[in-house]
Amino acid sequence: MLSLSFRNPAEAALLLPQTVAPTPLGTDDPQQSLSAADQVRQGIEVLLSPDAQKAAKKGDKNADIDATHLPDRIKEQLKLIRSIQERIAKRMQDMQAFMSDRSLSPRAREGKMRQLQMEIMAMTNSLIQATNQLNQAMQQMHLSVADQTLAGTLVSPQNLQS
Repeated sequence: MLSLSFRNPAEAALLLPQTVAPTPLGTDDPQQSLSAADQVRQGIEVLLSPDAQKAAKKGDKNADIDATHLPDRIKEQLKLIRSIQERIAKRMQDMQAFMSDRSLSPRAREGKMRQLQMEIMAMTNSLIQATNQLNQAMQQMHLSVADQTLAGTLVSPQNLQS
């Protein structure tokens, strides 16, 4: 759900005094030198709900992939690979957190670590399969070397956005 909160500049301008006192020379305060309209512009604030913030992040996450001229099948495979990479990164963060969590007993920590390791291994296998499928699709579609390089760049770790 998107929720916006802002002040209407026209209404806010009515609340401000219509005359601005001249600023003496040598005054360093930038607030004094702003006109009423500039002060109103600075007062505009847009607030997004947490759900809207998540949706906005998701929308931008694959914009670079969508902006390419690559075939749709390749784009979908790239998005899948990126999704798996993000899930693996999240599990690795969880694993780091459990390793440093001293509130758990050693036995409970070890059990949770094993579970996370198994999840990471399963996701890594999925990543390998998705990457192989991407390579096969690029070969079947006879993509140029430049397009294959672009696809590889889009799923490289430095393009991973969490």
